[in-house]
Amino acid sequence: MQFLKNKGFTNDEIKMIIDKYDSDTINTFLESEDNVVEVIDYLNDFGIIDVPKLMLQRIDIFYIPVSKISELFSHYEKDSIIKALDYDASIFDEMK
Repeated sequence: MQFLKNKGFTNDEIKMIIDKYDSDTINTFLESEDNVVEVIDYLNDFGIIDVPKLMLQRIDIFYIPVSKISELFSHYEKDSIIKALDYDASIFDEMK
């Protein structure tokens, strides 16, 4: 999970993620490293600060291609998305 450290995650945040999810989920997460990094970068650039919290709520978001996230976000005001994600990640349910 060095790539998460490289993205500014603390050891405690990484441990919480590992502890929360089962080994199959973590393995899928690791196999998706390139996409995970792209999503982290996109969310940070968008203005979402607490990416580790979001990852603890919904790790599946980090498997979604950035193009789909960008398309979803284009339907909403930027400030609304940031505020909504501060509470929960249910906006991503619209992608299913």
